[in-house]
Amino acid sequence: MHSNARRILTCLLLATLFMIDYSRLGTTLRSARTVQVHRAVLTAAQQPARPPLVVAYYAERNLYAWKTLLTESRRLSWIITTNYSFVDLRGNLRGSHDPTVVTMTHRLGSKVQFRVANLAGGGFDRDIAHAILTQPAPHARALASVLRVLDVHNYDGVNLDFENVSPKDRNALTLFATKLSTAVRSRGKTLSIAVPGTTSDQPDNNWSGAFDLVALGRVSDAIIVMAYDEHWSTSSPGPVAALPWVEAVVQHTARQVGREKLLLGVAFYGYDWPKRGYAEGVSMREAVSRATIARTPILWDTRGHVPYYKTAHRTVYFEDAYSIEAKLTLATRQRLAGIAAWRLGHELPEVWDLLATYQQDPQALTSRNLTRKASASRKPTAMLPELLRLPLVR
Repeated sequence: MHSNARRILTCLLLATLFMIDYSRLGTTLRSARTVQVHRAVLTAAQQPARPPLVVAYYAERNLYAWKTLLTESRRLSWIITTNYSFVDLRGNLRGSHDPTVVTMTHRLGSKVQFRVANLAGGGFDRDIAHAILTQPAPHARALASVLRVLDVHNYDGVNLDFENVSPKDRNALTLFATKLSTAVRSRGKTLSIAVPGTTSDQPDNNWSGAFDLVALGRVSDAIIVMAYDEHWSTSSPGPVAALPWVEAVVQHTARQVGREKLLLGVAFYGYDWPKRGYAEGVSMREAVSRATIARTPILWDTRGHVPYYKTAHRTVYFEDAYSIEAKLTLATRQRLAGIAAWRLGHELPEVWDLLATYQQDPQALTSRNLTRKASASRKPTAMLPELLRLPLVR
């Protein structure tokens, strides 16, 4: 009897000890899991954010673009060549591949997309876009032609730049982009799509109505919003990209496609309007040079955050390092994926210092005071020695 009692007591004691140890083990395991989770969260928080992308369109057979590519490619994430266009209603793609540009860009550490556009006769052709988007034979020929270039040459992706598309072709444009995206991505390549700058979705708008941003954002790897040409060659004089307008464009587009896919298109150029007739496009450096030659002070549009000047017969609005800095700051504050410039070789040298800061420490841009008053304008005569060393480009 006493022996049985001792056995029962011993079993109860061992069971109690086991439960205590198991409870402690559970607590230890839970603590270990908590520590692991905290470490994972901490590690993710400490990981540096991906540097913003800096993309630029590249014009073939342009000496200044080539020189800039060689000297500043370390700051470029990728370039977009502009050598292919659809040229007729049959969907034929014309252009020439420059292996030197692609090979050199790759060696310098950047990627290369090639642009396909509905460019013919010096402008974006609506009829060509309509035929490719809506007619079976041109549609199939256009897709096959793009993929052939992608397969034969060593490009990293495609940039789709259809402009002046009829709003009636909105669904057809989305379908074409979807097919192109599927084929490009299946090859391990990327697709970016250029879209017009707009502050609201207007499906009936004659210029922007064809672009279903939500749908296009879904099928692309990047959306380049062309936040420029607020005023253009045939409009009245005004900023190419006034900051308040650009900000409204960014906010609208980001809501549609997501900030993580959005590249802010920035202009490296301006327009020179005569009193009568159409404006002429000018690079940053040519705009400044013309002011110097005319001995006209460069003024500052405090609302638009852009430089401009006037002579007796002309009005010039353009972009410079100050206005580009304001747009880089906007891109940083809006947490965009990066920027895309039109185009390489049009910029002033100091723009590259800003782009270096934008990539290495973008928050540094947001802490600067970007206000510049017209009274602080530089006198053109003081800039003459510097400008004489700068080649003129358009």
